[in-house]
Amino acid sequence: MNILRKSGVGLLILILTMTFGFMGCVVSQKGEIKGKGEGLQSNIVYNVEKTAEITNVSYFFEAYEGASRLHFEVTIKNVAKEPKRFRLKIFLPEGPSVGGLYPGKDMIEPGKSVKMKFPMYYSELPSGFTLIVSEL
Repeated sequence: MNILRKSGVGLLILILTMTFGFMGCVVSQKGEIKGKGEGLQSNIVYNVEKTAEITNVSYFFEAYEGASRLHFEVTIKNVAKEPKRFRLKIFLPEGPSVGGLYPGKDMIEPGKSVKMKFPMYYSELPSGFTLIVSEL
C-alpha cells in the first residue's frame, strides 16, 4: 500500500476513475446530421445550458489558411428572459477541438439567435462531435 502512495499510482487511478465516471454522465444521442452534411449518420453529444437552445448545426469543408478545412456553423438561441452570453465548445473524437464566445462581444437578447462559423485544423469528415454550451 505504501508503494502505491509513494509512486502516485493510487492517485492516478482515482483521477482516471473520476474522469471516466464524469464522462459517462454526459447524455449521448445518435442522430442524423441535417444541412450541408445531409444523410451522414454520426454519434452526436449535446450538453446545453437550459437558457440556450441549439437551433442549427452544420459542418462543411471550406478553404482556410491555404487548405480545405472542416468548418462548423452553429446557431444558438437565447431562451432566457434576460440578455445572455454563452461559451461554445466543439470536440471531435479524433482529437481536434474549437470554441468561442456567443456572441464575440455584447449579449444575445431574449428570443434572438446568433450564428457563427468556426474553422478547425482538420481535413476529414468527423466520426461524431460533442457540443457544449455554457452560460457566462
